[in-house]
Amino acid sequence: MKLKSIRGSPLVEEGLLLGLSIITLTVVLSIIVGLLSGVKDTFDLSVFRGQEFMNQLQQAIQRILQYFRIG
Repeated sequence: MKLKSIRGSPLVEEGLLLGLSIITLTVVLSIIVGLLSGVKDTFDLSVFRGQEFMNQLQQAIQRILQYFRIG
């Protein structure tokens, strides 16, 4: 009975380590994909729609100035 427990223990440990490494890899990859999609969105916004972005920025500044009754 003890021999089966001793021989099975490394297999259980290896299985747990493999499962943990797969979960860790999945989390790291999801973080990387999230960061890259954010960078892509920012790049698309700033490069391809630069004039539209500037117009929105100007309108936002005008609203802020009107709120404080400066502009």
